[in-house]
Amino acid sequence: MANNFDIIREGRRDTMFFWKIDDETIRCLIHKQEIDNMGFDLQALSTDSKQMEEFLNAIVKSSQNYIDWHTENGIQNYIARSLPADQLLVTISCTFPDVAIDRDLDQIKKMTSALNQKITDERLAEVYALSGEEKEKAFEEISRDLQEVCMGKVDVDEQETTTGSGDYAAVTDKQEEGQHKSDFPPRKVVFGDFSRLVQFCSLLGEKAHLYSTLYKAGEEYVMLVDFSQCESDAQAVAFMITAEEYGGKTGELRYEEAYLEEHGSRMIDGNAIEVLSEMS
Repeated sequence: MANNFDIIREGRRDTMFFWKIDDETIRCLIHKQEIDNMGFDLQALSTDSKQMEEFLNAIVKSSQNYIDWHTENGIQNYIARSLPADQLLVTISCTFPDVAIDRDLDQIKKMTSALNQKITDERLAEVYALSGEEKEKAFEEISRDLQEVCMGKVDVDEQETTTGSGDYAAVTDKQEEGQHKSDFPPRKVVFGDFSRLVQFCSLLGEKAHLYSTLYKAGEEYVMLVDFSQCESDAQAVAFMITAEEYGGKTGELRYEEAYLEEHGSRMIDGNAIEVLSEMS
């Protein structure tokens, strides 16, 4: 499943992102300001079950403008998780519990198969036989493959995207064969802790294939990221969510590049993610 988006602030109504897990399950990423605009209180949602029910129904109603999914069974289950920068990640399922468990088992089966293909006994035996820097590097590669499988980056269906209209972006799980690239606009990712930035990039690894430039501005590290090489908007959204989870702050890219060129210091040009991923 996709993890991994930005909420546009900068003087206008915040953006709500939807993406489809399956025909009866969606995820929504929403910012506190958008929740306030809907007439709800983020803190109260965690303690007021009636308000949470109304909030979830409002999300379902909004999602139906942009995503074709089945809601006839009503909301059967939900998970709401707070993210940094006053964001809330909500998963809503209209699937009956037994069916949901069967689908989760199918997903576990896929991930297990992917793991067995990526990390074989033979590959582990080869790492055991190494020593020194070669062993460390081989271990890091295996750890990265393990993280990719656990994050659903291997053999997972939910990756394709379509874009909604107005203030909403809707992400679905289907894309016409042959289409490629994302229309997701460039974003900035700001870290105050360089080590956390390195950890984040190490998780992505060289396979991210995103044009990215890193600047140092005062005590902060600002990475400008171009998502045009993403296979879908869903991957771009997952990237931004993960950055927030690692302590980064994400935002819309306006005049930062010109400002950083004049007032900051360019550290890595074009392949920042790839370079930083090798520093861990």
